[in-house]
Amino acid sequence: MINTLSQKWSLDAIFSNGSDSEELHSFLVTLEEKITSLTGKIEGENGPQSDNEIPNWLPLLNKVQTVSAELFEVNEFVECLQAQDVTDEKANTLSNRVYAVNAMFDTLNTYFDQQLQTIPETTWKLLLKQEEVKAIAFPLQEKRENAKEKLPVEQEALINDLSINGYHAWDNLYNATLGKLKIPFETEGEIKKLSPGQAYHLLVSTNERNERKALAEGFKTALKEVSEVSAAALNNIGGFRLQVYKHRGWSTESILKEPLQINRLTDNTLDTMWNVINQNKPVLLSYLKRKAELLGLEKLSWYDISASVGESTKKYTYEEAAEMIVANFSTFGSELAETARKAFEESWIDCEDRDTKAPGGFAARFPLTKESRVFMNFHGSPESIATLAHELGHVFHQGIISKSVPPFSQTYAMAVGETASTFAENIVADANIKNARDKREKLSLLDTKIQPAITYFMGIQSRFEFEKKFYEERKKKSLSTEELTELMLEAEKYAFNDSLESYNEYGWISTRHFYMTDKPFYNFPYTFGFLFSQGIYAMAKKEGHSFEEKYIELLKDTGRMSAETLALKHLGIDLTKPDFWTSAIDGIRADIKEFLAITE
Repeated sequence: MINTLSQKWSLDAIFSNGSDSEELHSFLVTLEEKITSLTGKIEGENGPQSDNEIPNWLPLLNKVQTVSAELFEVNEFVECLQAQDVTDEKANTLSNRVYAVNAMFDTLNTYFDQQLQTIPETTWKLLLKQEEVKAIAFPLQEKRENAKEKLPVEQEALINDLSINGYHAWDNLYNATLGKLKIPFETEGEIKKLSPGQAYHLLVSTNERNERKALAEGFKTALKEVSEVSAAALNNIGGFRLQVYKHRGWSTESILKEPLQINRLTDNTLDTMWNVINQNKPVLLSYLKRKAELLGLEKLSWYDISASVGESTKKYTYEEAAEMIVANFSTFGSELAETARKAFEESWIDCEDRDTKAPGGFAARFPLTKESRVFMNFHGSPESIATLAHELGHVFHQGIISKSVPPFSQTYAMAVGETASTFAENIVADANIKNARDKREKLSLLDTKIQPAITYFMGIQSRFEFEKKFYEERKKKSLSTEELTELMLEAEKYAFNDSLESYNEYGWISTRHFYMTDKPFYNFPYTFGFLFSQGIYAMAKKEGHSFEEKYIELLKDTGRMSAETLALKHLGIDLTKPDFWTSAIDGIRADIKEFLAITE
């Protein structure tokens, strides 16, 4: 049995004393010195020019790897500090400092990548065959090829330097603005001011439509108040990115060039995935139509999609949820179950509902301590348990990566990063449905399981379409708040086949991912990861316990090959063909078919 558990995480194993950490301060000072020293050694210098120079160059390679892992540790820690308390001004100050260190490392990385280009081809081939390099051969080759498409090193360094108070500053402004946003909501004759996270949880969990509608209106009112500053941030982030692309000579390339490179995907794979999803829209629409009928509506509005149907009134304690997750994970494999148990017992999870917490959820990876941390709010519902299982899937993946491969091969693309999380969520969802007490509870659990498909196939698609259109228009001019709102509305109508009564047209403000400066198009990878995982999960159900070993080997390789190569090597499938994607959707089709049958 799992005993009483803390619902607040402990970060002291990483750096003690939070945002007042002297340990972190010293670590940052040393890290800055290391980056400065390495930059001085690499700037303007060639890589090994002959085979006999390789041994003397390898220590430099290892130092760059080590620094990258140290910076990753700091980035994740500061993100945790900001998330656990949005009022922590010291954490915000730390974030600004870490942004500067990241810019320093970006410059170092630029010089290093340029140095890789100077290595003669024959020496390069021998380098990749070195025993200590084999495990990072793919990311090294990737860095060398990507560097060829960038500007001369001095210009890339200048871009990194200017981005601190320009590009990244707009991201910081957006975060600060949204972090202080309050959503008005009237309850029991009193107007309460909710954080976006609290308001969104209430919106997706309440069974009262008038409350959902009021919260949606509250969101709209609050978001409109920050629309001008949000539009300025989005236009300037987009404009900066496009100018960089222009100077790199990418103006005639697809706007998806960089995000596809980052996610190690081809456009053929992405197009095939979206085409298969679009072909399966009718079954999704049949679910939405039936759900509207069950809620007594002619059509759903955007805020009705997550409304519960059926009945699952049982609330679970955190300890019960932990027991359930560990037990269900053990039906798949012992290593997954043990990872979850450790996370619960060693206080890796912050799930307490506090009004000073940032909205959303994530799993943070710490490559030096080889631990993870989970951030979310736990409310005792099946949905909360699903979210918890999802994040623990990330933790499992992170643990395998941190313990098995060198730092350069630990950086896996987001497209495959959602695989383990969705896989873990499916294990728990199916177990809950199987053990449902009656028809109404089964209906509720089925509905909960189907909803992510609506999110990833339609909700995420609307964001993908918005971002594509935004960059097309941003090449011509800055967009007004009205134009951005209209773009969002058009994208949502397209993704949902114009099937909703009303839409979240201010989603361009509330969608954090549009403003992230490190990753453009932080949307389609979610859909890829979800559907890729569905296909893998179907295979796992057929093979049983023996699949865990194959699964772990697949996860180990996520940072050192493309998605297409990963799928071919470990699963024997071609992602550019529709067959796998169609089979991956079969499970969702089956769930919707059962949902429709129960509600006939």
